Amino acid sequence: MPIIKAKRITKGPIAKKLLGPVVKRVMKVAKTIKKRSGVRAKYVTQPAKMSKETWKKLQIGMGDKWPQPKYMAKKQEDVSSTCYMDETYMEITRWTSDTKIQYRPHAKSPGSKSHIRYEKYSKAKTVAEALKLGSWPADWCWDYERGFIKVVGGRLRSEPIDSTEAETKNLDEVDRVVAKWFIREAARMLGMTLDQLRDDAEAKDLLLLRMKRKIAEDRAVEVLTERAKSGRKLTEQDVLSVLQHWGFRKNVTRPNVTPEGQGWVFSDTLGLVADRKGTINPTKYTLAYPNVTKVICSYVQDNLPKEIPAFSFTGINVNKNYAGKRHRDGNNVGPSIIKALGNFTGGKLNYFPNDDRALQLEDLPESDRVSLDLKHNWALFDGRRAHQVDPFKGERFSLVYFTCPRNDRVDKETKRRMEECGFPMPTAKSQQFNMNLMAAPSGYGVKTKQQSKYKAGDMKYLTWVPCATAQGSKRARG
Repeated sequence: MPIIKAKRITKGPIAKKLLGPVVKRVMKVAKTIKKRSGVRAKYVTQPAKMSKETWKKLQIGMGDKWPQPKYMAKKQEDVSSTCYMDETYMEITRWTSDTKIQYRPHAKSPGSKSHIRYEKYSKAKTVAEALKLGSWPADWCWDYERGFIKVVGGRLRSEPIDSTEAETKNLDEVDRVVAKWFIREAARMLGMTLDQLRDDAEAKDLLLLRMKRKIAEDRAVEVLTERAKSGRKLTEQDVLSVLQHWGFRKNVTRPNVTPEGQGWVFSDTLGLVADRKGTINPTKYTLAYPNVTKVICSYVQDNLPKEIPAFSFTGINVNKNYAGKRHRDGNNVGPSIIKALGNFTGGKLNYFPNDDRALQLEDLPESDRVSLDLKHNWALFDGRRAHQVDPFKGERFSLVYFTCPRNDRVDKETKRRMEECGFPMPTAKSQQFNMNLMAAPSGYGVKTKQQSKYKAGDMKYLTWVPCATAQGSKRARG
């Protein structure tokens, strides 16, 4: 079959009839593509309401009046300007529509697009107004890190909103925008897709914990720096200011203390712990946040009574907002020291000083129970004897300093790093000293199979007031 060459029909009524609809359709598609292509027109410098010279005069002294956050002094290498600090994310994600803010006047240079936008949204007095005037969470991060914006009052969230869990339709506009923005940022920081992040709650939780703990570490540095300059002892407020920033994990591995009806508690252990294979190592966050650890270690050493001139330990249980049910600690070596901190009522420690573990927990005689006020006192006690915490109202933290068994198995490098973090690592002599502080439990007339290791002590617990309010210690014998 011969090949027929088609004639080009470009003119005349036939061409118009055949090609007209096609041309219209092509032009329509082209317009749509152009509209959606995101190609921006060349930026034209916008007229400013002030000259560069006037603006420069207005900047004199502003750096002192509007300083950057202290954490911005840390160097970030190989990080783009739009990758913000963890501390910044933890600040911005807690803002609400009612958070009151103040902008530095005329912070951005005339002639730039950012100047025009800034002059508009910097009039905002609240985060809700800032959003309405055209600024977004990324703007808030940028401006906050440069000292252009500060919080002056209003409501802040204690935790960021998780848009993978929260019903965003029930949130106001600010909460909805912040929640969606942060979950996208979290996915970017972790190198995950949004779907992967939604399915991996552990990764998301670890990110939030990292951010909180970095803020606590920064605060610990400030506390230790100020303490070094003044030479004073650490106070409860020093430690609280660190603990209130600390990111606590939801610990599901402490069923012996978890209140009935709960599946987890806020509890972390700083220092050495034993794994299921019997290996003794510090928890990962002990060495990752050395200044937090040092503050908490120094706190007890600054507040020892005359009866205890030194106290060695390898671990600290750091607990938040739960009343531990009646239990006995499993593997502590020797006595522990405990203190509760915070603005709370109730929460006393109920302790059975004569418990020799011969009876079941529920069978212990109430006549042996003593109630220790840990809000106003420190206490030395034996965690292997039964104890529990009264219900309480308010915010309550507790610190329990203890020694784990087989602590001599750690290598020299680990021991060195533990000591750098403030742990007074035990020696055979110091461990024996601790053991000699306590008297053996008397028991309840029931023959026990277990022989007490306590030999020389003459007391079964000791309470004393913090050194900052030095009124002496109160010695108690069972």
